[in-house]
Amino acid sequence: MSHPELPPNIRPLFLQGTEIPEIPKKHQEIEDRRGETKRVVKRIATLIEDHRQSAAPLRIDLGAEDLRKVISALREHAKGGAGIPVKGSRDEIHAHVLDRLFEELVEEPSNILFTTVTGPDSTRYEAMGVEFWLECLDHLEKTYCP
Repeated sequence: MSHPELPPNIRPLFLQGTEIPEIPKKHQEIEDRRGETKRVVKRIATLIEDHRQSAAPLRIDLGAEDLRKVISALREHAKGGAGIPVKGSRDEIHAHVLDRLFEELVEEPSNILFTTVTGPDSTRYEAMGVEFWLECLDHLEKTYCP
C-alpha cells in the first residue's frame, strides 16, 4: 500500500512492526533443568548471603527459619498473593530485614532470562516462568533450610 505523501522506499507508520516473528505455539522447555535450577539457586544464595551480612550489624542472624518464612512469602506471591509483609517477624527491625530480602528475591524471575528460538535467525528472551520459579524455591528450601 503506497501513501501519496511518502517516497516509495518508506513504509507508513501503521505497517511497522509487521516483520516481528510470530510467538512460537509451543513453549520451549529448559534443556538442562537441573543445571539451570542449581544456577538460579546459587544466584539466590549469593543475594541471601549479602542480606545475612547486612543484617549482622543489626544483631539479626538470618537463619533457616527466617529463610523459610521468606520462601513461603515468595511462593504466595508467585501464586498471585501479596507475599509482603513477610509473616512471622519478631519486631520492626526483623520485619524490615525479612521484607527487604523478599523484595530483592521477588524480582529474580524477571532478571533471569531464558532464550527461545523463534525462527532460523531470531531468538526471544523470556523471564523465568512461575512453574520453574517454584521449582527453584523448592530446591532452595531443601538446600538451605534442612
